[in-house]
Amino acid sequence: MIDQGNQLVADQPDFAEAEAGLGGRLELIRQGNLGGSGGFSRGMAETLEAGDSQYVLLLDDDVQDEPEGIYRAVMFGDFCRRPTIVGGHMFSMHDKAALHAAGERINPYTFWWAEMPGTKTEHDFGHRPLRATPWLHRRIDVDYNGWWMCLIPVEALREVGLSLPVFIKWDDSEFCLRAGEVGIPTVSLPGAAVWHVPWVDKDDSIDWQAYYHQRNRWLAALLHSPYRKGGGLPRMSFAADVKHLLSLQYSAVELRLKALEDLLEGPGHLHATIGTNLGEVRRMRAEHPDAVVTKDPAAYPITRRHRPVAKGRLPHRPSNPLAFAASAATGALRQLRPVRPEALDIPEERVAAAAAKWWRLSHLDSAVVTSADGTGTSMYIRDPKRFRSYLRRSLRLHRKAVARWSQMQREYQAALGQFTSPEQWRETFAANAVDADD
Repeated sequence: MIDQGNQLVADQPDFAEAEAGLGGRLELIRQGNLGGSGGFSRGMAETLEAGDSQYVLLLDDDVQDEPEGIYRAVMFGDFCRRPTIVGGHMFSMHDKAALHAAGERINPYTFWWAEMPGTKTEHDFGHRPLRATPWLHRRIDVDYNGWWMCLIPVEALREVGLSLPVFIKWDDSEFCLRAGEVGIPTVSLPGAAVWHVPWVDKDDSIDWQAYYHQRNRWLAALLHSPYRKGGGLPRMSFAADVKHLLSLQYSAVELRLKALEDLLEGPGHLHATIGTNLGEVRRMRAEHPDAVVTKDPAAYPITRRHRPVAKGRLPHRPSNPLAFAASAATGALRQLRPVRPEALDIPEERVAAAAAKWWRLSHLDSAVVTSADGTGTSMYIRDPKRFRSYLRRSLRLHRKAVARWSQMQREYQAALGQFTSPEQWRETFAANAVDADD
């Protein structure tokens, strides 16, 4: 077991009993916080070095698993004619009968995740059991399986190496793509599953993880995209920056721009910064008001609009392309106007996370926005100076990344075997060792 947190496994009240029940087979390894990819890679490296296992099983630390599902995954892997990555499905921790995703793919043009065509998300077996759900009767071939539960044969580790040194995000999908390129397929096996908090109850694209979402998506595309200049990725990436700016989410844009800057430095930064980047990312994010979350419902004054909404209409998504363009244009023009001084102290609206979209927030000077899980709020304040500065910087970085795409692709692809090797990872583990008494 790899323990790299600040709530140590050995300090839990039932640890001694659990350790005794394993009959001396438990090896507890502590290391500095290297994120999910660092923890999983340590498990992979230790499995390879021990040499007595056919598989390494990756499980998120916040899942509820079922031993029967693990048994089925191992049995299926044993019967495969060639080495095969066997993934489990994710069911919702909050709604135990709801299957969150039946199979996933990566769009190679936009390089973004999506469910496999013909599948549905959030399928509730409590209302529609398997017998009454024809689309679940088909075989579903996937591009990857998330590492909430994933059984990887040791042959795959010997063939393609360990995880990318990316801390968190895209490590699972990229590994499956890498394995698939050498003929090791991935199967999302019905009947093998864990319960996990689904990502619809999170919004990690605007918290500290925004940095890793951006950098690692570009990195995976540089390694595997078949399209010239990354296909539609650069355009979608720039559009996402604009959307965040219109949504007054300046902290997310700051981290996304840092991600591109680090990517442009080349492959050397991956291992060099994996143990230190998180602190810098959190520090940068903390400098923005939209990143300050308070649990106190009365932390902000009662909202007051400068002027009533037109004809009393409730905010809504533009219904047609013309209205969409008009809302985007007027929202963008508003970003260039000074902010009313009163809005700095008195928010104009309270907005739930699900409704905090660019077409609403871009027309406000300030708003109190609820976090995705509903447990906190943040104050979003329009900042024309930041808007102009970040927009120019985003445009410059995206142009530079596109211009250097071919060069970066050669550099990262050439270095892939090195920065995913057990030897390189061993150096990183040693550099981030933690004393047992610390």
